[in-house]
Amino acid sequence: MKNINKTNRIIKNYKEKGLTLLEALISTAIVGIGFIAVFQLVNFSVNSINVSAERTKINYITTMIAEDILGSRDSLMNTNPDRNTIAINEYGEPVNPDGSRSSKVKFPEWLESTGWTAGQANAVCSSNKGKFLKKADIESVYLNSNDNLGSPENKVSRWNQIIGEDRYLKCQNNKDIKSVKVYKICDSGTGCLAPPNATVNDELYIGRVQINTSGGKKRKFLYFQADYIFKR
Repeated sequence: MKNINKTNRIIKNYKEKGLTLLEALISTAIVGIGFIAVFQLVNFSVNSINVSAERTKINYITTMIAEDILGSRDSLMNTNPDRNTIAINEYGEPVNPDGSRSSKVKFPEWLESTGWTAGQANAVCSSNKGKFLKKADIESVYLNSNDNLGSPENKVSRWNQIIGEDRYLKCQNNKDIKSVKVYKICDSGTGCLAPPNATVNDELYIGRVQINTSGGKKRKFLYFQADYIFKR
């Protein structure tokens, strides 16, 4: 009987000794592997949220540019709106008071010949890449607006502030191209793109907004009808 009681005490003491060093190491390894998986999941979630936010901003900005062009398609370049005597006739052409065709060009026509690109060819990103160190560095997007200039110039100035200064979109390198181009389609094919259908005699202007992010890996293109000039 004494031997049995002694054996029971030995077993009880053995159970109360706790974990061995090997068991503790194994438990620590298992917990560590679990934390690594959690950290990787958090990192993936953060990157996914960042990419999703950039895509949302790109959609808004490309739409903004298209709306700027469509809303000002009959506005003339290099023309003071307070002194403007040029009208847009029923064909969509800018004409002088005597009815003759004006040498002034509309916003889509100017973009067709000149286009717009953020930054420079060798420096697409702004110098500070949209990072403002203090509140005084943040300037209004309408800072360079001028009442003596027409809507097109002020629209382009706002593009330079919002997109060219990387205020809302991140810019990594020169592959992050941000540009606006308008293509002209007409029947002659001279100075413009020939239409697929030979019966199209009018002038059609197709706008294209391109925004690249993530070092050029993510690309967004938006095509839209910028203007339409009927043939007389």
